[in-house]
Amino acid sequence: MRSFLFTIIALSVFILFTYSHETRMVKDEWLDEPLSVAAIYDSASVWVDSVYASLSDREKIAQLFWLTVDPVDDRLAYNKIRDLIEDYQPGGVLFLSIKAERLVEAINDLQSVSKLPLLVSLDAEHGVAMRIKEAVEFPRAMTLGAIRNDTLIYEMGLEIARQFAILGLHVNMAPVADVNNNPANPVIGMRSFGEDPANVSRKSVAYMQGLQDGGIMAVGKHFPGHGDTDTDSHLALPLVNHSRKQLDSADLVTFRALIEAGIWGIMTAHIEVPALESKKGVPASFSDKVVEGLLRDELGFEGLIITDAVNMQGAKVMGKAGEIDAKALIAGNDIVEFSEDLPAAIAAVESAISESLISWSDIERKCRRSLAFKYWLIERRVETDVDADKLVESINSDEALSLNQRLYNSAVTVLKNEDAFFSISEIPVNYAAVILGQAPELEAYYRNKDIPVYILPMNDNQAFIASIERLSQYDGYIMVVADSNWGRRAVNSAARSMLAKLLGKGNSLFVYLGMPYHLSAWKEAKNARGVVMSYQNNEAARQAIVSFLSRETGADGILPVTIDGWYPVGSGIVVEYK
Repeated sequence: MRSFLFTIIALSVFILFTYSHETRMVKDEWLDEPLSVAAIYDSASVWVDSVYASLSDREKIAQLFWLTVDPVDDRLAYNKIRDLIEDYQPGGVLFLSIKAERLVEAINDLQSVSKLPLLVSLDAEHGVAMRIKEAVEFPRAMTLGAIRNDTLIYEMGLEIARQFAILGLHVNMAPVADVNNNPANPVIGMRSFGEDPANVSRKSVAYMQGLQDGGIMAVGKHFPGHGDTDTDSHLALPLVNHSRKQLDSADLVTFRALIEAGIWGIMTAHIEVPALESKKGVPASFSDKVVEGLLRDELGFEGLIITDAVNMQGAKVMGKAGEIDAKALIAGNDIVEFSEDLPAAIAAVESAISESLISWSDIERKCRRSLAFKYWLIERRVETDVDADKLVESINSDEALSLNQRLYNSAVTVLKNEDAFFSISEIPVNYAAVILGQAPELEAYYRNKDIPVYILPMNDNQAFIASIERLSQYDGYIMVVADSNWGRRAVNSAARSMLAKLLGKGNSLFVYLGMPYHLSAWKEAKNARGVVMSYQNNEAARQAIVSFLSRETGADGILPVTIDGWYPVGSGIVVEYK
């Protein structure tokens, strides 16, 4: 048994340092059809039987907890986690912000003290750059929600899976399947693909299939739907006061789609949903009616159910560390993420068993599910070949960078194109470019066309007014709003009204870079001849706008959400250049 386990660990360590383009997994070459949860359990059964029989009772319980490794460079904190892994043998770990090389070193080290290979996870909703800053950063989900071609989302999922494999990771806490039908949602927002359940479903499934076809577990979140909250569950317990009919027509649509498409993991949310759980103050993640009754029995999900992090205040309403871990398992979750007190959690589960609150058969089912995914996610890895000191270079491959730019290009959305304004090859004479915020690529683009560029001073009111006065000499403007929050702040209302008057001339082009909801502060742009937007303000998003304005690429993006009082969800004009 020991030699067999050593072989698996050695294989996982080998994978950490290796990759080649020749071995990249591509859909239909890796599997003829998506691998079902049932097929995973069946293929792993012999291995699972052998491993499960080798574990002590405490080790079986410990497999149901994942610890968080952070901060990695705090030697005292890191050694504490390392000792817990060696002493108690938890099932997995979750990493937060870290450098690529240090991540590989830490995974290698922690795997070496684990009797069984650890499932290693990362919360990488828009790619590993969410935690590893050296990596290429793919668009946020809201940006992806503007893309018509879902194949691009699949390709992104597959690419992120490639990067996960390079780093020795197995589980991505993505996609976010929440339908963001509350523009004021403080915690989801840009993390969601939008407000249209059908579009969110398609994007979630495409992303999931890319990850899983690449050999990485996708975890859909946050069940049963965190999209209509006005509270951050990291800070308190949010209330989702939807009726069951509303849940069925919006929030649950995406999770049904993911389950039908074969997702391997789903994360339960620390939100209160009275329509599903009548007990006041009980989060969905701790409700057997939600986890067992709805997710398992009604929706038929057979994969791994993982809690959202139990260090969040939305979970702590259920008690202290250790106790809440046991309660989460009793409710039906298979894995407790971010367990803060592993010894106390194990002890609490042992007490719950003795009090018949949970049975050993329940523990066995949960443990076997986890073990089956360990077998599949590790044994099925593609052997790769790359030097450890070229990790970042391998992650930021030419293919990855090209895909990232294509994603941003495909999200560019034209909301107004009066008299085919964007088809005019040259900007009319006596126009000036007015830039609010940082947009160096657009500044360079217009300067190269000998168009006067005015960078508006945002923190000097007198200089701002002087700039506006100088702009009165022009017949029209290309107005670039690259700070989407500026126009929403009350302190800037007087200055914003000055810009609104410029837009009122009606000969302008309005370029918007930022969160779509914030566009509602600029309704004066209705008077512009052309309105085009990207959904983020970064180099790739700005380059996408420049490529469109210079007629190198067209635009066919659609609004993934409604702009209050202006444009409905799904708005978007196709502009093609021949």
